[in-house]
Amino acid sequence: MIHASHAMPVPTSNRSSEVARAGSRWSVGSAVAGGALWIVAPVVPVGAPPSFGSIEHTFLFMPLVAAPLAFFLLSVLLRSGSQTSDGAHGLARRLQPVAAAMVLASFFLPTGTLAGGLAACWLVVAAMVAAGGARRAAHVPGRQRANVSLFAAHVFLPIGAVWLLLSRLSVAPRDLTALTVFLATLHFHFSGFTLQILIAAAGLQLPERGSWLSGLHRALAIGAAAGIPMIAAGNIGHSPMLKFLGVSAMVVSTIALAITSAAVAWNAPDRVARILLLVSAASIATGMVLAGVYGLGELTGRDWIGIPRMIATHGALNAFGFTLFGLVGHLRLRLAPAIEAQCARAVEPRREEKW
Repeated sequence: MIHASHAMPVPTSNRSSEVARAGSRWSVGSAVAGGALWIVAPVVPVGAPPSFGSIEHTFLFMPLVAAPLAFFLLSVLLRSGSQTSDGAHGLARRLQPVAAAMVLASFFLPTGTLAGGLAACWLVVAAMVAAGGARRAAHVPGRQRANVSLFAAHVFLPIGAVWLLLSRLSVAPRDLTALTVFLATLHFHFSGFTLQILIAAAGLQLPERGSWLSGLHRALAIGAAAGIPMIAAGNIGHSPMLKFLGVSAMVVSTIALAITSAAVAWNAPDRVARILLLVSAASIATGMVLAGVYGLGELTGRDWIGIPRMIATHGALNAFGFTLFGLVGHLRLRLAPAIEAQCARAVEPRREEKW
């Protein structure tokens, strides 16, 4: 059982509420606009747009839709441990829609210098996020189990942006295939960046100590932070065993995350947040079981689940079910009480004046 007194306190001051409302409006507006672009992109009669449901189209969901929500949730988590201004984080959030649009434009062009130049804008934004929050992420006071995940999120995002740049430039280090380079882009953004943020968000809602859920969460945070680099090293070094170990670490860690996230959701006071987080937990559990089957099949030489099916199932579950529902669920869990409290305070004086 998770008791509300142990969860991260939700800011209720007027200033916090105003910041929450302004940030939520900007983030939701950017995500909605990005979602519209994401939906219409495959049918735009210009260049060679990514086809609907393709791996490229799945990735574009990140910069266009998930990123503004992830950046905002990240700023909320960091602000819980620091009273400093957003700085580079805030500037990165303002530049995100422009950089995301340029990434989208790069996918309408053949790979090369121009496409790479457009994608480089995303690397700039990722570097700003890392510069603005990595140090703060490592020192969120009183919540050591969240530090690993928050710090890893700031490291994985620019790494993913570098892989994106290499992919759009059509550069493949160490004789890697173009697909492998793009899969690294996908993994460092979704299984790296957003996964780490959601791990930290769940951890900040768990009791400090004395709970088996807290111990489980500490273990999964370490496993998830180590799994992605192990998979990347296995691909670069052409080591199926190292890649399998990385996949195994991610599968075990994310299934454990599904358990802790479900516990957080079950005790959430807000019904909408509870439903969103339960859907997110179910999605990541299902997606990672499929990833485990794929990794075992690759190690044993059996094609149980091929790349196309993995993209259609695991990719969709991870990007939409887990990431989108998780980000929105955690944002609502933290910000709804503060925003509702401010609205109530704004209405009360009007009632008094009327009387």
